[in-house]
Amino acid sequence: MIIALLATANAVQTLRKPEATPRPSTPKWPPPDADPSAKWYASDAGPLGRLVDLACESAFRSSLAREAGGDDNTPGFDGIINLAQKLVAVEPRSAAATRIRARGVLRGLFPDWPPTPGAEQPGLLWWFTRLFARPFPEFSAKLNAKVTWAAGGWLMGPLELRDLEETPEVGDGTNQLVFVKRCRFLEQSGCASVCVNACKFPTQDLFNGDMGVPMRIEPDYETLSCSFKFGVAPSVDDEIDALNTPCFAACPSGGALRAEHQQCPDVTDSTSLFLEQLTDEQRELVLDKIT
Repeated sequence: MIIALLATANAVQTLRKPEATPRPSTPKWPPPDADPSAKWYASDAGPLGRLVDLACESAFRSSLAREAGGDDNTPGFDGIINLAQKLVAVEPRSAAATRIRARGVLRGLFPDWPPTPGAEQPGLLWWFTRLFARPFPEFSAKLNAKVTWAAGGWLMGPLELRDLEETPEVGDGTNQLVFVKRCRFLEQSGCASVCVNACKFPTQDLFNGDMGVPMRIEPDYETLSCSFKFGVAPSVDDEIDALNTPCFAACPSGGALRAEHQQCPDVTDSTSLFLEQLTDEQRELVLDKIT
């Protein structure tokens, strides 16, 4: 079951956008339905305190700068947004390459300790998968939800830890939903491509692929809210829907990154790593969905 979930999650990097009628772009920014009481300010602090938030922000910025090819002179959160936009634009017309770089940003936050020679992911993630995620999947899902809630406010804004309304593949659903009331990262970037390729897909890849924890991200662009569902794996329909996200009217690049936002490798390529990981039945299902 877990193998099937992870294989579905890997579709994130390889699905091709199908012919479809795009949804209308958001005409106003921020959208009128965004919660005015949930806006995050630079002086705000998460559950762990302002000093921990600043340490997390500094570590994230350093890792982001490495993948984006250098830091930005802009101070504070504005500098992080500039780097995220730069990351998306680093690989011309290649959303898949952007997702790999963004996943590298997240991997760079974890120490390569204890060392694991030959392992693709950092040592800490390799050991977490084998010592926690595989033998204790429910505990791991709840633990990651709790850590995300506690440490992610500086990046995403006010967070709530809730119960899942749906039945998850892993766990009982209690405290497995991290609800982002008004995403600070999405609001300030104002860019669908940054949201999809530098946040949603690579974050799902990190949890599902590197940590062995099923997790799905479901953003709501009308309210700027977002749901991190731990114990729930990404679905093919969900990923196709994400690829259909239109550019926002407030996009700072004026839609210049739209080609990158839509561009995905051809999954029908016989050399596709994603297809090699699927059973014949799963492969047929995915191809039916996207062709």
